[in-house]
Amino acid sequence: MTSAERLDRLKTLVQETEFLSVRQIMNEFGVSRSSAMRDLDELERQGVVVRQRGGAVLKNRGHHLTKTYEPATVEKADMHVSEKAEAARLAAALVQDGDCIYLDSGTTTAAMMTCLESRDVTIVTPNVYLLAQVPDGFPGRICLLGGDFDKSYLASTGPLARTILASFWFDKAFVSANGIADGKAWANDLSVAEIKQDAMKRADRTILVADSSKEDRKGMYAFADTEAFDELITEEKKEEREGTEQ
Repeated sequence: MTSAERLDRLKTLVQETEFLSVRQIMNEFGVSRSSAMRDLDELERQGVVVRQRGGAVLKNRGHHLTKTYEPATVEKADMHVSEKAEAARLAAALVQDGDCIYLDSGTTTAAMMTCLESRDVTIVTPNVYLLAQVPDGFPGRICLLGGDFDKSYLASTGPLARTILASFWFDKAFVSANGIADGKAWANDLSVAEIKQDAMKRADRTILVADSSKEDRKGMYAFADTEAFDELITEEKKEEREGTEQ
């Protein structure tokens, strides 16, 4: 396949999925990382996509996401890395030794593990991806929820996960979102949204953690009003809510 043919195929793909990652292009076409990045640069030059860290999104797409058009967790890991790391650092600063905390699915909450390497805490999570981020020598305990495995989110979902979650009470629940818009936090999968809602109901304090790329984006399900969170954290700000009722 020539480079021109590959570009034509990539144009079709990005119209279907609204997103292309460098890793996806490498795997799909058997090309090097540098070739994949050159392809994305050329598509941006042609006005087809807008480059992001780790990939590109369709230019002039809407602000509504669905699970079909959402990058998988392994692809998100290469996107907005520094922003996620800063949001994770701000969130992890709220954790104290002895806490029992909930860490939600997603790459930003998983990034918190680096900042918790010396914390003696109990972590309850559906986040399978997070396990690969656990630092050597982490003194705490991690309870991974069982249940149905969602290979796109790399997370546990479903009735069994919810039943296990109901056995815990958290000092703090750190919840992720696929989008934050219109005063609501959004998710793209109902079973994932239900886990988030359950965790929020079982926490003394709830914190919404997301990088700023999630702002002004909607998903399929509004799982909570932003007013329901005690704090909203992105890499740009840490906003504490006053008078929030649990």
